[in-house]
Amino acid sequence: MRDIPANRSVCFTEPFGVIETERLNLRPLEPGDAPWLSRASSRPEIARMTGRIPSPNPPLFVEGFILMMRAAEQNRGDHVRLIIRREDGERIGVIGLNPHDGGVWELGYWVSCEMWGNGYATEAGRSLLDYAREHGITRFQAGYFLENPASGRVLEKLGFADTGKRSHVFSIGRMAASAHADMALHMHA
Repeated sequence: MRDIPANRSVCFTEPFGVIETERLNLRPLEPGDAPWLSRASSRPEIARMTGRIPSPNPPLFVEGFILMMRAAEQNRGDHVRLIIRREDGERIGVIGLNPHDGGVWELGYWVSCEMWGNGYATEAGRSLLDYAREHGITRFQAGYFLENPASGRVLEKLGFADTGKRSHVFSIGRMAASAHADMALHMHA
């Protein structure tokens, strides 16, 4: 593991469109995605395992989220992408990287309940992290609620290590705080 030199830029230097993997496309969110995102993310099984998704998640709220993410991409370099299955165009979930202090980027994701257990989060995460590394970003953080060990396993498969830090993080979807584990990843450029 190594740190990024202080004089090195830690942002994406160019916008990117679609990332293709063997089974998936990761593309920017579009306003037309709002109805599906609203339905899929409103499920309590999804919202309760995230910090920022309410349940229900109304379409108008999702439309605002899409506009905010597009603005954040232009202004801060955030990259939030819809995960789509290539074979049939089926929407699967959302994945993104958001910048934090000290050149660390936070990885977040969710996958619709019907798609659990197929390795989609791991495949999407690996491709997004590889893309970031190609652009000089090598330090990442992520976390998961302890009652969602499957998410912890996804992060482990991506190379994240448990920091040992435990806290109670508020989840809008459950309107309460719950036990949470922090993980970190330092990649070589």
